[in-house]
Amino acid sequence: MNLAEVFGYVASALVLATFTMRTMIPLRLLGIASNIAFIAYGYADDILPVLLLHTILLPLNIYRLAEMYRLVREVRNAEAGDNDMRWLLPFMTPVSLPAGATLFAMGEAADHMYLLTKGRIRIEELDVEVNSGAMLGEIGVFSPHGTRMATATCIDECRLQRISRDKVRELVFQDPRIAFNLIGVVTGRLIEDLRIAEARADRPEPRPAQ
Repeated sequence: MNLAEVFGYVASALVLATFTMRTMIPLRLLGIASNIAFIAYGYADDILPVLLLHTILLPLNIYRLAEMYRLVREVRNAEAGDNDMRWLLPFMTPVSLPAGATLFAMGEAADHMYLLTKGRIRIEELDVEVNSGAMLGEIGVFSPHGTRMATATCIDECRLQRISRDKVRELVFQDPRIAFNLIGVVTGRLIEDLRIAEARADRPEPRPAQ
């Protein structure tokens, strides 16, 4: 067995190994290794088509690997970030509501989520106010039944940006950074709701007048 055959068998084994990979980064790493082995094989045995093919594939695999590492880094940054949702604005449409208007009611279909840009809104069931910059309706959008968990009423004249449930899901599928940001927003809202519920439970009941 000559050196060219050794390179050929190693390259073939590496290609076979790529089919056992379940995630993209190990697959790309094995792809790069197989490209290098095939380049050596094509050069050593003077097989021009193999040499040209893997000379083209090698930088492509390196580029895709760099993309994966960059995406992993961005996801980690999103996970550790402040979950500022203003990056959704390019995908949203404006909505204006007068004071006293109901943005959504408990039990309704959750077909949109909202970013409040001006005014105040009361979450009736929790008896809390939310101010400009707050995200609203995100729990209903991601709930199993897709329904509103509470009623939201405008205290003042309100301006909001809204995005449809379908568009949110499309963005989540396209970019995992968005999924991590939304997980942070939904989790933060659930923790805040739990804190409010616990505070109410600890509050003493008013005694009836004697």
